[in-house]
Amino acid sequence: MSRLSKLYAVYTIAKTEERFLGQAYLTEKDLQAIEDSFIGKLQSEHLITLTDGDVVNISMIESIEEIMPDGE
Repeated sequence: MSRLSKLYAVYTIAKTEERFLGQAYLTEKDLQAIEDSFIGKLQSEHLITLTDGDVVNISMIESIEEIMPDGE
């Protein structure tokens, strides 16, 4: 895995509550696309692969949280 990517927990909204989608290693490009999606400026479709192999369109993502390695 690239040193430029970090592990994040990925969440979406199902009905009215936040739901955990999975974990994903996200690069700066992924993070920028997610931010663009949050503010409505995403220009094209952007997919990420979760650690379990599922592929998710970032437009489904409502929030992310960095997972810090043990000891940090």
